[in-house]
Amino acid sequence: MDIHSFQVWLVTTIYQNSPVADLMRTAWAWPIAESLHFLGLCLLVGSIGTFDLRLLGVAKRVPIAAVHRFIPWGLAGFALNIVTGTMFLLTEPDQYIYNPSFHFKLLFMTIGGLNAATFYLTSYRRVFGPDAPLDAPRRAKVIAAVSLCAWLGVITGGRLLTFYRPAPCDGPQTGLLLTCQP
Repeated sequence: MDIHSFQVWLVTTIYQNSPVADLMRTAWAWPIAESLHFLGLCLLVGSIGTFDLRLLGVAKRVPIAAVHRFIPWGLAGFALNIVTGTMFLLTEPDQYIYNPSFHFKLLFMTIGGLNAATFYLTSYRRVFGPDAPLDAPRRAKVIAAVSLCAWLGVITGGRLLTFYRPAPCDGPQTGLLLTCQP
């Protein structure tokens, strides 16, 4: 399925029949969802970023395990962002599907997720094991640096969404969207 077919499917199947899109078009729904999205981002980047900075050697007096206890809050923030982000996508799919900033945001989210999996598969035991050093091993530090960069990329991509909206296209109108072949 190419991106155009995905957009057409999204519009005809979900967008036109979606109670979420109907709700999001009410006066206060979009601003409330934006606020919740920002709170989720704060939870996510605040907890993951703090943990990454600790792995990199910031605040060495604080045990790494103590900072790791914030990770569930980061996961809750990520879940909140997935829900609100999906609501935005379902409400204005044409503003996201063809937006290069959205593509970069998804790319950096994927990098962040794969990077987290790499940490838990390769470095977690070494950082939290019985013989764990006070300072994180080099591999964990590299993973932490990649994580910080990935989540900063997600923030930047999200912020740039409004600046790189797809240009209007000349084409047949399908439902509420103009469908364009890129």
